[in-house]
Amino acid sequence: MIVAPGGRHECFWIVLVATIITFLYSVPPARTKRLGIWANVTIAIPRGVLLKVAGWSAVKTIYGVEPWYIGAIFGLFLLGASTTKDFADMEGDARGGCRTLPIIYGVRRAAWMISPSFVVPFLMISAGAWAGVLTGNFLLLQLLSLVMTAYGLYVCYLMLRRPEDLAVEENHVSWAHMYRMMFVAQIGFALSYLL
Repeated sequence: MIVAPGGRHECFWIVLVATIITFLYSVPPARTKRLGIWANVTIAIPRGVLLKVAGWSAVKTIYGVEPWYIGAIFGLFLLGASTTKDFADMEGDARGGCRTLPIIYGVRRAAWMISPSFVVPFLMISAGAWAGVLTGNFLLLQLLSLVMTAYGLYVCYLMLRRPEDLAVEENHVSWAHMYRMMFVAQIGFALSYLL
């Protein structure tokens, strides 16, 4: 029989909840993909917040602010950044009854609306380290905050300089950068807590 760390089952329950919320995104009758900002919320909570907390629960308890603060950073990032995929999918989404942010607000306004999600969460890394909420290596957390904030500003520049380029048949480069940013941020956090 496999026993969870400390006899806890936090990871199991968090992943179960994340799985259920993920189904709500696509499966009728909920199918939140058709409900504007609720599509973003049902991506940000399971993939941003809960999966980071689940990873934390594999080695430490989830009780306390730190794992949820880290989850909030990734959740706030995905709250806006997940829209980068919706720009190229506007025609198909509209036919399928999905009312994503670019469909509701237009390409230019949606791009401006999601831009803070590429910067604010990464400023939270620095703030969390200064406040003692994040207990990883202080200097590495500050470096991570600086690198990710600069990276986020660059992606904002790519999106906002010509927003009409977001709504082409192929995915905009900002969509690929969203995944790269997640990858870099996760590695940065791992290094900050290992060193």
